[in-house]
Amino acid sequence: MKCELCHQHDAETAIILKAKDEDRELYVCKACAKRERMRRQQKSQRTRKAPGLPPGMSISVTRVGGDGDAPPPIIEAIMNAMQGMVNGLEKAVGEPKAKKTPEYRLFPCSRVEAAYRVGERLHLEGLHLIGELDAVRRALHALDIELEGCDVDGIRDAGHVFDLKYLCPQERAKRVVSDILDQEHNARERLCVELARVFGDSLCRALAVMKNCRLLSPGEFFDLLSPLRLAALENMLDGVGVKEIDKWMRECDLSSRGDIMPQDERDRMDAELADEMNERFEDVVLGDDGEGRFL
Repeated sequence: MKCELCHQHDAETAIILKAKDEDRELYVCKACAKRERMRRQQKSQRTRKAPGLPPGMSISVTRVGGDGDAPPPIIEAIMNAMQGMVNGLEKAVGEPKAKKTPEYRLFPCSRVEAAYRVGERLHLEGLHLIGELDAVRRALHALDIELEGCDVDGIRDAGHVFDLKYLCPQERAKRVVSDILDQEHNARERLCVELARVFGDSLCRALAVMKNCRLLSPGEFFDLLSPLRLAALENMLDGVGVKEIDKWMRECDLSSRGDIMPQDERDRMDAELADEMNERFEDVVLGDDGEGRFL
């Protein structure tokens, strides 16, 4: 009996050929039995993806033709049709359009009461010290208003001074600024009455650094002046006043130019500023009012 597959060699063994309708038992030669066994293994274990398809889409092709042979025309036609469909979809959808960044307008703060601004930026150290600044910023964000601080020398929102920028109608922004100033006023009142230890801690730390630091970057200097300014406004300091602190804050270089300087040059400048402030703050102390509240 000849092999029922190749019809050339004598049949030597029986195999089961699986079909859609029913399984068939065939008598085949050893060579055909081996090829059939390898075909079944490759069918269950080897697949390859058609090139050029988008992520998440693939076609599995199981051993079509011999090694190095081109796929049958029907397979090639399906692959070409699929590729054409994908290309057509991509052209129809097109590239995603970039979202246009909204342009915020800067609210002018030059007419704000001097106690609540540094230059033309709002000074919100009180809200920071009582821990409500982040909540205020979230509420403003919901109204299309942002407080934009200054990040310099590794310090986030140095000095807690802010530009106010808005997308909403200007009248709303104007009302919001008035509300912020009311909240800042209330925060400063709480610091002097209910949270005197919190205020005293920030103030005394700033004084200690000014008197003893060996290096002082512009960003840190500006940040330390912020609680000192609140204390000076409340006449809690002897030896330095609001006008001098305001002058330092206005003239402070917040451009981060030090980031591109050689390290030795930056250290030299920070050392000079530290020495200057050590000498200037040597005789700055808490006044009678400050001692009564914090000591």
